[in-house]
Amino acid sequence: MARGRPRKVDTKDALQSVMIAFWQNGYSGTSMNDLAEASGMAKPGLYAAFGDKEAIFEKALLHYFETYGGPVFSRLQEARKHFVDDFRDFLGAIADLTLDANTPSGCFLVNAIVDCTYGAERHQEVVNGLRESRYAAIKERLIKAAAAGQMPADADIERAATFLDGQFSAIAMLGRSGISEPDLKTFIETGLRALPVSDPDGFFEQRVLNVPILRQ
Repeated sequence: MARGRPRKVDTKDALQSVMIAFWQNGYSGTSMNDLAEASGMAKPGLYAAFGDKEAIFEKALLHYFETYGGPVFSRLQEARKHFVDDFRDFLGAIADLTLDANTPSGCFLVNAIVDCTYGAERHQEVVNGLRESRYAAIKERLIKAAAAGQMPADADIERAATFLDGQFSAIAMLGRSGISEPDLKTFIETGLRALPVSDPDGFFEQRVLNVPILRQ
């Protein structure tokens, strides 16, 4: 009896699957056999479609940033709301992804940084490049806020951008540690109150943030 043809796997679906595998287990904890099993592709097919393990990891990182980061950063740059509200949505989206039961915990990019499992020196360059892109997007939104008079004239944009970039990473780490959604949202609200806002008392009072600064 003739053997049937191997099932053809869409490369986009395969890339999504290998990204999840790396996200869950890190670079060193994921073998080519694991990637083949996750993707449904035989190893020769994986090599042909994506290259070796190092190349697959690099593509997985870029796919993660484009798939999950792209829409979030695009909404941030639209600047449709007050900048604090935009960053609430931005950080809230990161929190939702971090806590999503359908994806591994934490942020794939942050996990790779913390675990130091890049696989190759060029992976660290990729990670650093993505971090720089994230920082640049945050800073650009703050520049728009300053131009719109939503921040004091003497506000330190670089410092605010560094703070928000750190909040991004902290949310990913807290989510990975098993923090509850209410506590993570409280963390976000507490951080937002540290931003340099023109007329901060009036701004936050108008929005009636019924979230305690500190929990008992």
